[in-house]
Amino acid sequence: MVGPQDAARWSAALVARAGGYLRNPLRVDRVTCAVCTTPVAGYRYCLPCNGHRSRPGLADATAFLTYAIAGHQSGYVMRGYKAPWPLDEHRTVVALLLLLALSKHGHCPGALIGTPVTHWATVPSLPAKPGEHPLHAIASGIAPWPEIPLTGAASAPQPRALNPDHFRAGGQLTPGAHVLLIDDAWASGGHAQSAALALRTASAARVSLLVVARWIKEDYGDNATFLRDLADRDYDPEVCPWTGDACPRD
Repeated sequence: MVGPQDAARWSAALVARAGGYLRNPLRVDRVTCAVCTTPVAGYRYCLPCNGHRSRPGLADATAFLTYAIAGHQSGYVMRGYKAPWPLDEHRTVVALLLLLALSKHGHCPGALIGTPVTHWATVPSLPAKPGEHPLHAIASGIAPWPEIPLTGAASAPQPRALNPDHFRAGGQLTPGAHVLLIDDAWASGGHAQSAALALRTASAARVSLLVVARWIKEDYGDNATFLRDLADRDYDPEVCPWTGDACPRD
């Protein structure tokens, strides 16, 4: 983790590099989904999140660092950072987003839920792929807690379905454990929430889900209007990704 002076320097670096095209996700009741911050038309939840709600054991809290807009620079970054031959710029932006989220807001899920984070994990590829996932490589150099590793199933005919068998935790957690689960992108939520369910199987008492980017398509519904309204809001690392506003108090 970094101190206040370093955090200020990294904030300035991120804003200078990507503040003009990254957007802080909004949390506004019945304007964006209460779980995943995607635009909704007067409802509390989007259709996928509403469909998942009946399943016990989902993440206790969710946070999103930015929107990744398909066909725009934010979308290219989230796809490009894990490409076979990634651009250094793309990986730098993702690393800065995660570094600042953990440095400035790492205590926030504990404040929201009432128990501090004790472990971290990343959501692996599905089906499993050889080698280290780029997100894991970034998080492992930043996260200050012990890791509870997750592995993906070798075969997953429906990888976006909600299924705890898609992942397996590499060990059991101590009673009362609170795991910060980190994912890079959310499209419908089944992938990340399946990983949260797998952590429950490993005895996680609490799971907080931190996602780098909420994937969004401009040509779906009223998304184009929603995104136009965000166009003049440059990215601000001080905005709490867990509340969409100020950080919660301990």
